[in-house]
Amino acid sequence: MNPPTFLCISCEFKGVDFLKACKALGNKVYLVTAKSTEDKPWPRESIAEIFYMDEVRHGVWNMEHFVAGLAYLMRSNKVHKIVALDDFDVEEAAELREHFRLPGMGQTTARHFRDKLAMRLKASEAGLRVPEFTALFNDEEINEFTRRVKPPYMVKPRLEAAARGIRKVQTAEELWQVLNELGEKRHNYLAEQFRPGDIY
Repeated sequence: MNPPTFLCISCEFKGVDFLKACKALGNKVYLVTAKSTEDKPWPRESIAEIFYMDEVRHGVWNMEHFVAGLAYLMRSNKVHKIVALDDFDVEEAAELREHFRLPGMGQTTARHFRDKLAMRLKASEAGLRVPEFTALFNDEEINEFTRRVKPPYMVKPRLEAAARGIRKVQTAEELWQVLNELGEKRHNYLAEQFRPGDIY
């Protein structure tokens, strides 16, 4: 019986320890990564083959090309698992799993790990404590949030990783200034009450 084959994807130079451990456990490992990481010290001894792809923009793959490339690879190499090595690749890995009917998280579940709005809604439904928050779709809901919740507020991009793109605002008026600056892109953000505390 052939060893299980893992297709790992990463738009960043990450996951070296995972790649090594995966190979050490007897698995066959393929890596799809951004062309910009070509000169990085990937553990090539642990990887059967590396495929470099151009990104549409950082962290965004052309999924039509990705699916076509994986379909071609799978003609002669069965892939058993798809693993995202970076936050930005969670949704793409989910899309590939669904397209090729592979086990693991699908797109709906993956959204709970990537989309900060979906994450907060799911946590609230489960009874977990989260800061007061609001989607930024509807003006009246935003006004109701600012009447009910004391500032300061954090405006966060829904799909960024780490602390990228987060802005702290001190008043409802300042929140509206930021939302007006965001314009047609504001639906890609959420607002939540700033809660001071330790970061782990």
